[in-house]
Amino acid sequence: MVQVIRRFHNVGHCYHKGNNMYLEKVIFAIDNDADLHTVARFARHLDTQRALGKLQGDVVACIGQWTDADGHPHLEPSYMVNRADYDSFVASSGYVDKQTCVLLVAGDTRQPCSLLFPNGYTEILNPMRLLPTPVGVKDWTYVISTGIYFTC
Repeated sequence: MVQVIRRFHNVGHCYHKGNNMYLEKVIFAIDNDADLHTVARFARHLDTQRALGKLQGDVVACIGQWTDADGHPHLEPSYMVNRADYDSFVASSGYVDKQTCVLLVAGDTRQPCSLLFPNGYTEILNPMRLLPTPVGVKDWTYVISTGIYFTC
């Protein structure tokens, strides 16, 4: 089980220096992800940024499972992008306004991951690690292109 520690964290563009922002990843789902038209519009939005040369990294398709406060698991499509791309093109796009939180994955895999909530709070998790199988693990991310499972 992942031990969670709550703390307040000032979220902004300034606390990243150098290449850290490019190494840090954000894993997130979009609002209304079961609606094909919404998914297509979101994909078109990011692909336009890529075509204009504005995206600094790849957009990676994932599937994630997370467990709510009542212990119910939720399976959902998700995406992984560089933190800089998330801050510039996703956070204020209107596609993640109703998300409970997003997962921040540190650029240094020895550092903890964290859940970032819209009000600025974070929950500190364990570092990201490879899973041989998701069996028995409550929360995980599956990277479709590699066939690999991860958890914090």
